Amino acid sequence: MLQLIHNENVKIYRRLRTWIFGALLLLAVIAMAALTDKASHSQATHTSWRQELKQENQQLQQTLDRSGDKLPASTRTQLQTQINENQYRLDHDIPPAKNSAWDFTNSAASLMVLVTLFAAVVAADIIASEFSSGAIKLLLIRPVRRSKILMAKYAASLLFALALIVELAVAAWLVGGIVFGFDGFATPYLYADTSGHIHQMPMFAHVLSTYGLKCVNLLMIVTISFMISVLLRSSSLAIAISLLLLFVGSTLVEVLSNHTWVKFILFANTDLTQYMEGTPVVKGMTLTFSIIVLAVYFVIFHVVSWLTFTRRDVSGNG
Repeated sequence: MLQLIHNENVKIYRRLRTWIFGALLLLAVIAMAALTDKASHSQATHTSWRQELKQENQQLQQTLDRSGDKLPASTRTQLQTQINENQYRLDHDIPPAKNSAWDFTNSAASLMVLVTLFAAVVAADIIASEFSSGAIKLLLIRPVRRSKILMAKYAASLLFALALIVELAVAAWLVGGIVFGFDGFATPYLYADTSGHIHQMPMFAHVLSTYGLKCVNLLMIVTISFMISVLLRSSSLAIAISLLLLFVGSTLVEVLSNHTWVKFILFANTDLTQYMEGTPVVKGMTLTFSIIVLAVYFVIFHVVSWLTFTRRDVSGNG
Protein backbone atom coordinates (compact mmCIF):
# COMPACT_ATOMS: atom_id res chain seq x y z
CA MET A 1 0.00 0.00 0.00
CA LEU A 2 2.81 2.41 0.90
CA GLN A 3 4.53 1.64 -2.38
CA LEU A 4 1.32 2.42 -4.28
CA ILE A 5 0.97 5.75 -2.46
CA HIS A 6 4.63 6.52 -3.18
CA ASN A 7 4.12 5.80 -6.88
CA GLU A 8 1.10 8.10 -7.02
CA ASN A 9 3.04 10.90 -5.30
CA VAL A 10 5.84 10.49 -7.84
CA LYS A 11 3.28 10.93 -10.63
CA ILE A 12 1.96 14.11 -9.00
CA TYR A 13 5.30 15.76 -8.29
CA ARG A 14 6.94 14.99 -11.60
CA ARG A 15 4.39 17.18 -13.37
CA LEU A 16 5.27 20.83 -13.96
CA ARG A 17 1.72 21.82 -12.97
CA THR A 18 2.37 20.76 -9.38
CA TRP A 19 5.35 23.07 -8.96
CA ILE A 20 3.50 25.92 -10.64
CA PHE A 21 0.75 25.53 -8.04
CA GLY A 22 3.31 25.74 -5.24
CA ALA A 23 4.94 28.83 -6.77
CA LEU A 24 1.59 30.57 -7.24
CA LEU A 25 0.66 29.94 -3.63
CA LEU A 26 3.94 31.46 -2.43
CA LEU A 27 3.48 34.48 -4.69
CA ALA A 28 -0.06 34.94 -3.35
CA VAL A 29 1.27 35.02 0.23
CA ILE A 30 3.93 37.60 -0.67
CA ALA A 31 1.42 39.76 -2.56
CA MET A 32 -1.02 39.63 0.35
CA ALA A 33 1.71 40.69 2.80
CA ALA A 34 2.69 43.61 0.56
CA LEU A 35 -0.92 44.79 0.23
CA THR A 36 -1.53 44.41 3.98
CA ASP A 37 1.60 46.41 4.80
CA LYS A 38 0.60 49.15 2.34
CA ALA A 39 -2.92 49.32 3.77
CA SER A 40 -1.66 49.50 7.36
CA HIS A 41 0.56 52.47 6.51
CA SER A 42 -2.22 54.32 4.69
CA GLN A 43 -4.63 53.79 7.61
CA ALA A 44 -2.18 54.81 10.32
CA THR A 45 -3.52 57.58 12.56
CA HIS A 46 -2.42 59.37 15.69
CA THR A 47 -5.76 58.79 17.41
CA SER A 48 -5.74 56.43 20.40
CA TRP A 49 -7.19 52.98 19.82
CA ARG A 50 -9.88 53.59 22.46
CA GLN A 51 -11.07 56.72 20.67
CA GLU A 52 -11.07 54.90 17.32
CA LEU A 53 -13.22 52.07 18.68
CA LYS A 54 -15.66 54.51 20.27
CA GLN A 55 -16.03 56.38 16.98
CA GLU A 56 -16.46 53.13 15.07
CA ASN A 57 -19.17 51.96 17.46
CA GLN A 58 -21.03 55.24 17.06
CA GLN A 59 -20.93 54.92 13.27
CA LEU A 60 -22.05 51.27 13.35
CA GLN A 61 -24.89 52.04 15.75
CA GLN A 62 -26.05 54.91 13.54
CA THR A 63 -26.07 52.56 10.56
CA LEU A 64 -28.22 50.07 12.46
CA ASP A 65 -30.61 52.75 13.68
CA ARG A 66 -31.04 54.40 10.27
CA SER A 67 -31.42 51.20 8.29
CA GLY A 68 -33.98 49.56 10.55
CA ASP A 69 -35.19 46.30 8.98
CA LYS A 70 -33.87 47.20 5.53
CA LEU A 71 -30.58 45.43 6.19
CA PRO A 72 -30.47 41.61 5.85
CA ALA A 73 -30.54 39.79 9.18
CA SER A 74 -27.02 38.42 8.60
CA THR A 75 -25.64 41.93 8.02
CA ARG A 76 -27.33 43.29 11.14
CA THR A 77 -25.86 40.40 13.13
CA GLN A 78 -22.37 41.12 11.82
CA LEU A 79 -22.63 44.82 12.65
CA GLN A 80 -23.94 44.12 16.15
CA THR A 81 -21.20 41.56 16.72
CA GLN A 82 -18.57 44.13 15.74
CA ILE A 83 -20.09 46.61 18.19
CA ASN A 84 -20.03 44.01 20.95
CA GLU A 85 -16.41 43.11 20.18
CA ASN A 86 -15.29 46.75 20.22
CA GLN A 87 -17.08 47.32 23.52
CA TYR A 88 -15.45 44.19 24.98
CA ARG A 89 -12.04 45.57 24.07
CA LEU A 90 -12.87 48.88 25.73
CA ASP A 91 -14.23 47.22 28.88
CA HIS A 92 -11.29 44.82 29.27
CA ASP A 93 -8.54 47.15 27.97
CA ILE A 94 -7.59 44.87 25.06
CA PRO A 95 -6.25 46.93 22.11
CA PRO A 96 -6.83 45.64 18.57
CA ALA A 97 -4.14 43.24 17.41
CA LYS A 98 -1.33 44.85 15.45
CA ASN A 99 0.00 43.22 12.31
CA SER A 100 2.39 40.43 13.28
CA ALA A 101 3.51 37.02 12.04
CA TRP A 102 0.62 35.30 13.83
CA ASP A 103 -1.98 37.84 12.85
CA PHE A 104 -0.90 37.63 9.22
CA THR A 105 -0.85 33.83 9.32
CA ASN A 106 -4.42 33.96 10.56
CA SER A 107 -5.41 36.37 7.77
CA ALA A 108 -3.64 34.20 5.19
CA ALA A 109 -6.09 31.41 5.99
CA SER A 110 -8.30 33.13 3.39
CA LEU A 111 -5.84 31.77 0.80
CA MET A 112 -7.04 28.27 1.65
CA VAL A 113 -9.37 28.79 -1.28
CA LEU A 114 -6.30 28.54 -3.54
CA VAL A 115 -5.16 25.38 -1.76
CA THR A 116 -8.63 23.91 -2.26
CA LEU A 117 -8.60 24.94 -5.91
CA PHE A 118 -5.21 23.35 -6.64
CA ALA A 119 -6.01 20.20 -4.65
CA ALA A 120 -9.36 19.84 -6.44
CA VAL A 121 -7.63 20.00 -9.83
CA VAL A 122 -5.21 17.22 -8.84
CA ALA A 123 -7.96 15.05 -7.31
CA ALA A 124 -10.23 15.51 -10.34
CA ASP A 125 -7.41 14.56 -12.70
CA ILE A 126 -5.71 11.73 -10.82
CA ILE A 127 -7.90 8.93 -12.19
CA ALA A 128 -9.67 10.57 -15.13
CA SER A 129 -6.34 11.32 -16.82
CA GLU A 130 -5.38 7.66 -16.76
CA PHE A 131 -8.67 6.66 -18.31
CA SER A 132 -8.18 9.34 -20.97
CA SER A 133 -4.67 8.16 -21.83
CA GLY A 134 -5.43 4.46 -21.50
CA ALA A 135 -2.75 4.04 -18.82
CA ILE A 136 -5.40 2.63 -16.48
CA LYS A 137 -5.16 -0.71 -18.29
CA LEU A 138 -1.49 -1.08 -17.36
CA LEU A 139 -2.32 -0.20 -13.77
CA LEU A 140 -5.17 -2.66 -13.37
CA ILE A 141 -3.35 -5.68 -14.81
CA ARG A 142 -1.08 -5.65 -11.76
CA PRO A 143 -1.80 -8.22 -9.04
CA VAL A 144 -3.27 -5.55 -6.76
CA ARG A 145 -6.91 -5.17 -5.82
CA ARG A 146 -8.69 -2.22 -7.38
CA SER A 147 -9.79 -0.99 -3.96
CA LYS A 148 -6.13 -0.60 -2.94
CA ILE A 149 -5.34 1.34 -6.08
CA LEU A 150 -8.32 3.59 -5.39
CA MET A 151 -7.25 4.17 -1.78
CA ALA A 152 -3.68 4.93 -2.83
CA LYS A 153 -4.81 7.57 -5.32
CA TYR A 154 -7.13 9.17 -2.77
CA ALA A 155 -4.38 9.18 -0.12
CA ALA A 156 -1.96 10.78 -2.59
CA SER A 157 -4.52 13.51 -3.32
CA LEU A 158 -4.88 14.24 0.40
CA LEU A 159 -1.11 14.25 0.93
CA PHE A 160 -0.73 16.79 -1.86
CA ALA A 161 -3.40 18.96 -0.22
CA LEU A 162 -1.61 18.62 3.12
CA ALA A 163 1.68 19.70 1.55
CA LEU A 164 0.00 22.85 0.22
CA ILE A 165 -1.51 23.61 3.64
CA VAL A 166 1.89 23.30 5.31
CA GLU A 167 3.44 25.50 2.60
CA LEU A 168 0.76 28.15 3.11
CA ALA A 169 1.04 28.22 6.92
CA VAL A 170 4.85 28.21 7.01
CA ALA A 171 5.20 30.77 4.21
CA ALA A 172 2.60 33.06 5.81
CA TRP A 173 4.36 32.91 9.19
CA LEU A 174 7.81 33.55 7.72
CA VAL A 175 6.72 36.29 5.32
CA GLY A 176 4.51 37.85 8.00
CA GLY A 177 7.38 37.77 10.46
CA ILE A 178 9.79 39.39 8.02
CA VAL A 179 7.33 42.17 7.14
CA PHE A 180 5.54 42.74 10.47
CA GLY A 181 7.71 41.09 13.13
CA PHE A 182 7.46 37.74 14.90
CA ASP A 183 5.59 38.94 18.01
CA GLY A 184 1.87 38.52 18.68
CA PHE A 185 2.01 34.95 20.00
CA ALA A 186 0.19 35.83 23.24
CA THR A 187 -2.22 38.35 21.70
CA PRO A 188 -5.81 37.29 22.54
CA TYR A 189 -8.27 36.71 19.72
CA LEU A 190 -11.87 37.80 20.29
CA TYR A 191 -14.84 35.93 18.82
CA ALA A 192 -18.60 35.82 19.26
CA ASP A 193 -20.67 32.72 19.98
CA THR A 194 -24.08 32.04 18.42
CA SER A 195 -25.78 34.16 21.10
CA GLY A 196 -23.55 37.17 20.38
CA HIS A 197 -21.44 36.97 23.55
CA ILE A 198 -17.75 37.81 23.15
CA HIS A 199 -15.01 35.40 24.26
CA GLN A 200 -11.25 35.36 23.90
CA MET A 201 -8.64 32.72 23.12
CA PRO A 202 -4.88 32.75 22.41
CA MET A 203 -4.04 33.79 18.86
CA PHE A 204 -1.97 30.63 18.36
CA ALA A 205 -4.95 28.44 19.27
CA HIS A 206 -7.21 30.45 16.98
CA VAL A 207 -4.83 30.09 14.03
CA LEU A 208 -4.73 26.32 14.50
CA SER A 209 -8.50 26.08 14.81
CA THR A 210 -9.05 28.28 11.75
CA TYR A 211 -6.79 26.18 9.53
CA GLY A 212 -8.22 23.00 11.02
CA LEU A 213 -11.83 23.97 10.33
CA LYS A 214 -11.00 25.12 6.81
CA CYS A 215 -9.42 21.71 6.21
CA VAL A 216 -12.91 20.22 6.54
CA ASN A 217 -14.07 22.16 3.49
CA LEU A 218 -10.88 21.15 1.69
CA LEU A 219 -11.43 17.47 2.55
CA MET A 220 -14.98 17.48 1.20
CA ILE A 221 -14.04 19.29 -2.02
CA VAL A 222 -11.13 16.90 -2.65
CA THR A 223 -13.41 13.92 -1.96
CA ILE A 224 -16.14 15.07 -4.35
CA SER A 225 -13.53 15.95 -7.01
CA PHE A 226 -12.02 12.50 -6.59
CA MET A 227 -15.45 10.91 -7.05
CA ILE A 228 -16.00 12.93 -10.23
CA SER A 229 -12.60 11.77 -11.46
CA VAL A 230 -13.74 8.17 -10.97
CA LEU A 231 -17.14 8.70 -12.59
CA LEU A 232 -15.92 10.59 -15.68
CA ARG A 233 -13.36 9.35 -18.18
CA SER A 234 -12.50 12.84 -19.37
CA SER A 235 -9.83 14.66 -17.36
CA SER A 236 -10.81 18.13 -18.61
CA LEU A 237 -14.50 17.52 -17.91
CA ALA A 238 -13.77 16.23 -14.41
CA ILE A 239 -11.68 19.30 -13.60
CA ALA A 240 -14.28 21.68 -15.08
CA ILE A 241 -17.16 20.21 -13.06
CA SER A 242 -15.09 20.17 -9.85
CA LEU A 243 -14.16 23.83 -10.21
CA LEU A 244 -17.75 24.74 -11.07
CA LEU A 245 -18.98 23.11 -7.86
CA LEU A 246 -16.21 24.79 -5.86
CA PHE A 247 -17.17 28.31 -6.96
CA VAL A 248 -20.93 27.94 -7.43
CA GLY A 249 -21.73 25.84 -4.36
CA SER A 250 -21.40 28.55 -1.71
CA THR A 251 -23.10 31.14 -3.93
CA LEU A 252 -26.07 28.82 -4.43
CA VAL A 253 -26.39 28.37 -0.68
CA GLU A 254 -26.39 32.14 -0.12
CA VAL A 255 -29.14 32.62 -2.72
CA LEU A 256 -31.28 29.91 -1.12
CA SER A 257 -30.45 30.77 2.51
CA ASN A 258 -34.03 31.89 3.18
CA HIS A 259 -35.23 28.29 2.79
CA THR A 260 -34.75 25.97 5.77
CA TRP A 261 -34.14 22.90 3.57
CA VAL A 262 -30.92 24.44 2.23
CA LYS A 263 -29.18 23.30 5.43
CA PHE A 264 -29.14 19.77 4.01
CA ILE A 265 -27.06 20.86 1.01
CA LEU A 266 -23.40 19.92 1.28
CA PHE A 267 -22.03 23.43 0.75
CA ALA A 268 -24.14 24.88 3.56
CA ASN A 269 -22.13 22.77 6.01
CA THR A 270 -18.56 22.70 4.67
CA ASP A 271 -17.52 26.03 6.23
CA LEU A 272 -17.42 25.20 9.93
CA THR A 273 -15.88 28.58 10.76
CA GLN A 274 -19.45 29.91 10.63
CA TYR A 275 -19.91 28.53 14.14
CA MET A 276 -16.81 30.35 15.39
CA GLU A 277 -18.18 33.60 14.01
CA GLY A 278 -21.66 33.00 15.39
CA THR A 279 -23.39 33.43 12.03
CA PRO A 280 -24.56 30.06 10.61
CA VAL A 281 -25.99 30.10 7.10
CA VAL A 282 -29.42 28.98 8.30
CA LYS A 283 -30.73 29.96 11.70
CA GLY A 284 -30.87 26.96 14.01
CA MET A 285 -27.99 25.06 12.43
CA THR A 286 -25.52 23.58 14.91
CA LEU A 287 -22.00 22.22 14.69
CA THR A 288 -23.24 18.71 15.48
CA PHE A 289 -25.82 18.88 12.68
CA SER A 290 -23.18 19.98 10.14
CA ILE A 291 -20.79 17.21 11.18
CA ILE A 292 -23.52 14.59 10.72
CA VAL A 293 -24.47 15.96 7.28
CA LEU A 294 -20.82 16.03 6.20
CA ALA A 295 -20.28 12.47 7.43
CA VAL A 296 -23.25 11.22 5.40
CA TYR A 297 -22.03 12.94 2.23
CA PHE A 298 -18.47 11.69 2.85
CA VAL A 299 -19.63 8.08 3.06
CA ILE A 300 -21.85 8.43 -0.03
CA PHE A 301 -19.01 9.90 -2.11
CA HIS A 302 -16.68 7.05 -1.17
CA VAL A 303 -19.28 4.34 -1.75
CA VAL A 304 -20.03 5.74 -5.22
CA SER A 305 -16.30 5.95 -6.01
CA TRP A 306 -15.62 2.42 -4.80
CA LEU A 307 -18.57 0.82 -6.62
CA THR A 308 -17.77 2.63 -9.87
CA PHE A 309 -14.03 1.96 -9.87
CA THR A 310 -14.12 -1.67 -8.76
CA ARG A 311 -16.85 -2.65 -11.24
CA ARG A 312 -15.90 -0.54 -14.26
CA ASP A 313 -14.96 -2.36 -17.44
CA VAL A 314 -11.88 -0.73 -18.96
CA SER A 315 -11.61 -2.98 -22.00
CA GLY A 316 -13.09 -0.24 -24.21
CA ASN A 317 -10.63 2.48 -23.20
CA GLY A 318 -7.93 3.38 -25.69
